[in-house]
Amino acid sequence: MGEGENGNIFEYIGANSRSTESFIHQFSKFLEIENKPRETWPKQKDHGQEIHKQYVVNMLQSKFFKKDTNDLYNRTVKGFFYNNFIKLDIGEQKKWLINYLFLLNGYYLNRKNYIINRVKEDLLGYLLSVDSITDNLLIEEAKKLLKLSENSLSEIMRSKFFYIHSFYNDSDFLISYIRASDAEKEELVKYIEGNIDAGNFRCCISKKYKPVGNFNKNMLIDETKVFLLTLLFVRSKDANLNNIYQIFIKNFSQNIQTLNEKIVFNYLNNNKNVFAPIFEEILELDDVATPSDIVPVETAKMLEIDKPEDYIDETSEIGKQQIKTIYNIIKRQAKIQSNYICALEKINNCRPIYFTAKVNNKNYLEVHHFIPREFRNDFSYSAEVLANYITLCPRCHRQIHIAVDRERKHLINALYEERKNRLQLVGLKLDIKGIYEYYKIDI
Repeated sequence: MGEGENGNIFEYIGANSRSTESFIHQFSKFLEIENKPRETWPKQKDHGQEIHKQYVVNMLQSKFFKKDTNDLYNRTVKGFFYNNFIKLDIGEQKKWLINYLFLLNGYYLNRKNYIINRVKEDLLGYLLSVDSITDNLLIEEAKKLLKLSENSLSEIMRSKFFYIHSFYNDSDFLISYIRASDAEKEELVKYIEGNIDAGNFRCCISKKYKPVGNFNKNMLIDETKVFLLTLLFVRSKDANLNNIYQIFIKNFSQNIQTLNEKIVFNYLNNNKNVFAPIFEEILELDDVATPSDIVPVETAKMLEIDKPEDYIDETSEIGKQQIKTIYNIIKRQAKIQSNYICALEKINNCRPIYFTAKVNNKNYLEVHHFIPREFRNDFSYSAEVLANYITLCPRCHRQIHIAVDRERKHLINALYEERKNRLQLVGLKLDIKGIYEYYKIDI
């Protein structure tokens, strides 16, 4: 029944974040300790834990805050824009939509574009494996549930999507529920209602929705909106930077609730300095090399030295462009430094599979960020440094990303041993356990 004790299908929403709107509260609270040393943070009276500690991860992974070299938390460009946004009085639905878009490129639970990939890879992976469930059915049933948002939980429990939400990863139950007769479905609702009314919470649904519990109707509505809007985006095969504003706005207005599209469009367009980087990331366009970039020779030479480089705020258009320019410089330097040899050649015997690139008549190699680029905001110094760029042949590069864990772990251990000292020199200190977490490898 969902993930964890709370039954959320989006795991970044949990005990500390009841809904997407909770981020507004968390952000406002976190402002209280901005640029304040950790030892001065207020503490809970009963157990002495820092009050704001519970917000740290979400504020970093939403890219609203970063930690500087003095271990002080301060706002990113995105954070300054968000602070202005939460003060706006533009209506509940428009505010929900814009807030959702602010959160869309968050790397919650150490997963790039968490919301998009949670729907595309996990939820659809579970649900579309069930006979008779299609993405069209999911869209229509989610829309039906949202139309009941003002109704009682009892009425919502008669919606098909209510059970899809609660049992998305239990295909046996969903198959049985879909095949059940109307009378059997009504009997199930009566059973759940009886448990709630009696206060015994014997079944998983009554336990999940018990009064003053960890989950409620408003959270269900919020998660359904996130799921539906994300699924509609995933189905937009022609999405690009020129039409993505309209895709989200029209999908919301046509499928969730009608709103003044012009107001939202003008807001996004007037604040494209922060929304353009968000949309670049969810469209997987971030860090794409731009051949027109001019690379000064002196800059290239400076970047060859292993030393900490200033953090680059990737949440603005200027920061994104700066990262792209540096990427163009360092990827060439990394290949030259490697003598056009795969970093895993000795382990994987890459020589027989090299081929010659037409552009430079050298072994074709790809550049891999050892600390993945989606986690740049975890560090006080720039991750766009030569020490973090590793040259790999195409086979090794794919193996690092998509092989089974036992094969990936062996390669990652080797790369870690080879790079850990250099990474420490550039301010990117991370133990092997942290690396495993980034690569989603169970210890």
